[in-house]
Amino acid sequence: MPATRLSRSPIQPLALLGLLLAVAAAIALALAPASGVRAGSSHLVEIEDFAFTPATLTIQVGETVTWTNLDQVEHTATSTSGAFDSGLLGQGESYSVTFTEAGTYDYLCTPHPSMTGQIVVVAAPTAPTPAPSQATSGGELPDVATAPPPSTDPRAPIGIALLAALGLVLAATLRRRATR
Repeated sequence: MPATRLSRSPIQPLALLGLLLAVAAAIALALAPASGVRAGSSHLVEIEDFAFTPATLTIQVGETVTWTNLDQVEHTATSTSGAFDSGLLGQGESYSVTFTEAGTYDYLCTPHPSMTGQIVVVAAPTAPTPAPSQATSGGELPDVATAPPPSTDPRAPIGIALLAALGLVLAATLRRRATR
């Protein structure tokens, strides 16, 4: 019987390109800032020693509060107005609420009503309107387009470096395949 030679099926360049682009897109999405009401910050309230810490928390619209029970007994975080209710939380369990409206939200632990807390939600500040640098002869303001501020997200350089590295890997792989 003649010997047969097994050959590996090389990854098609377009399939490899698609895979690398998918990875790059996933990285870009992971590093992109959130849009919407606010790039929601998270705040923690610990339930420990039969108390909420902090007892009063001030946040902005669009931010999230997470209560975590550190006690060995079950507790709740229950709004007195019915806005939210965690149900019973066992030790180590958490419950989160994203607040979408400004207001004051009083809450308590239903099994232990002497445990109380308060979330104060304030409207997110709006960017101030820049003062005009000059007025037109008719007293009207000139039509000036302003550029958005540069990104201050500390993850941006990391994302750019990762995408550049992926581009280099892709280029080297395709160059190697072309020389075979």
